[in-house]
Amino acid sequence: MFKRVIAFAFILVFVLSSVAFAGRFDFAILQPGQPGTTAEAQPVMDEFAGYLSAKLGEKVQGVYYNDLNEALAYLKKDKPAWAICGLTFFKSYSSEFSMTPVASTLPQGMRKDVWRLIVPANGPDSPEAVQGKVYGSMLYTPQSREILFKGKKDGDFSLEGTHKSLRMLRKVNKGKVSGVVLDAVQYSVVKDSDRYSGTKVIYTSPELPNSPVVWFGNTNDDALRLQSVLLDMDKDPAAKDLLKLLQTSGFNPADKDLK
Repeated sequence: MFKRVIAFAFILVFVLSSVAFAGRFDFAILQPGQPGTTAEAQPVMDEFAGYLSAKLGEKVQGVYYNDLNEALAYLKKDKPAWAICGLTFFKSYSSEFSMTPVASTLPQGMRKDVWRLIVPANGPDSPEAVQGKVYGSMLYTPQSREILFKGKKDGDFSLEGTHKSLRMLRKVNKGKVSGVVLDAVQYSVVKDSDRYSGTKVIYTSPELPNSPVVWFGNTNDDALRLQSVLLDMDKDPAAKDLLKLLQTSGFNPADKDLK
């Protein structure tokens, strides 16, 4: 009997310590297709976590995954309180992981995103005529096609996710790849460059939501506290450099078009 009590106490301590480790405000940035590695991004996660810890009065920890399978494995094992995730990731897994949008990012201050399909200059003039394979940093899940075309007619080509969209664009420029899809930020970097004169845009998506901030499960007081801190970051001089590292001008309320 005494041994059973000790064993039960050990299990209880282990469970409580595991819960404590999870953290009320621990987060993940889940962006399949974006550059870098989990290890390379950790200093930025630590800086973001430190800022939030000071604002929320709670110890916060954060991680970054840009590999789809690693991100899914992490969520299945150690689901955090909240995350910033890509649009296609949200569309594909919001139900499975009970994601509730509480805010949205503002890359380059843009309230909406737009995706463009780019092909060789001597290539087809419409998506219906594209064949082969089209690459993009957001094209990791089957839902990416639906998001890109929103019911409009497309062609007999496959979509494939890549961490190297701009490298693929160079291959499109040389006629070696059928096409590439760039988001608004990626396109803003290359649109005025003569280096890509051998390409053309043949399709522009409707305006799309930016990467959302999601709370796992139903929102509660903690979710609202987090939301308040995020929405005020662009007004805080101490957050200026951090926002640059996070590649957003700040945060907006959750996008009403995000379903």
